[in-house]
Amino acid sequence: MRIPPRTRIIASSLAMLGLIAAAQAPVSAQEFPNRAIEIIVPLSAGGVSDIAVRKLAPSMSKTLGAPVVIENQPGAGATLGTGAAAKATPDGYTVALAAASSFSINPHLRKNLPYDPVKSFEPVCRIGGSPSVLVAHPSLGVKSVQELIEKAKEGNLSFASSGPGTPSHLAQELLKARTNVQFLHVPYRGTSQSVTDAIGGHVQLLFESPGAISGAVRTKELIGLGILSPKRLPALPDVPTFEELGFEGMELIGWIGLVVPAGTPTEVIDKLEKACHDAVSSPDFQKLADEQGLLVAYAPREEFRKHIASELNKWGELVQRSGLKPE
Repeated sequence: MRIPPRTRIIASSLAMLGLIAAAQAPVSAQEFPNRAIEIIVPLSAGGVSDIAVRKLAPSMSKTLGAPVVIENQPGAGATLGTGAAAKATPDGYTVALAAASSFSINPHLRKNLPYDPVKSFEPVCRIGGSPSVLVAHPSLGVKSVQELIEKAKEGNLSFASSGPGTPSHLAQELLKARTNVQFLHVPYRGTSQSVTDAIGGHVQLLFESPGAISGAVRTKELIGLGILSPKRLPALPDVPTFEELGFEGMELIGWIGLVVPAGTPTEVIDKLEKACHDAVSSPDFQKLADEQGLLVAYAPREEFRKHIASELNKWGELVQRSGLKPE
């Protein structure tokens, strides 16, 4: 029987559609992940946060069954890399390191921020953070926070920071608020210079992360007075927490965690969260954290979501107290 031309065209078209669908089916059915995952770190390489994420990457790769690569995109106080991550395709293949500087402080200091810390991202997990450590130069002649307070009442003491609006600066504001004493703020352009001048005795006091000053504390070049942390750190076992010293509720931690662009599918976030949990829980990561003065404080995404909101308010109050205005 002869098939009419029109019927043959319809049949050919249907067959072609079937082939296209068959060709596309394996692609759409492939489970996440099927290619490399990129973690954008909006900070320079070599810092504690960068080191921590690079330690997590191999373990996350093993859990996910796909490569996990790190891409440093520093600049504008972590704004550039964070903004780029916010605009990425929400498919789970772009993850960002969220930090207190970019999520808790920047919204209060920078106008026209290219992202919203709450609306632009979905949390994956909290990793932990670096608590601020108060140190003094030996020439100041104080060995405790109480002695420092008494000394400060005699006149303004010089207090270094790594820059206006940084955690090391805002930790000063917290101390001033709780002790009702004033200090002369001496801002530097970065951690390295502020630590160098503190060790040299050009400034008397400094709040900084453990990784930056723990070596100087161990060699007695700086005197460790207190940590804004819920517990002592293995890297600085002889430095008490402020709570131990009678200052309740004085905690200030430069936290870090992982986030993905808003709109990322829930089932994809589930897998990333599981990989993060496995990596943070590993003995190797805990060992690194102890060495770097990093306080491990894993939290799943819903707990991390609440943490981001509360920290935004907490750091915002300190920024307001400092008198800094958005630029």
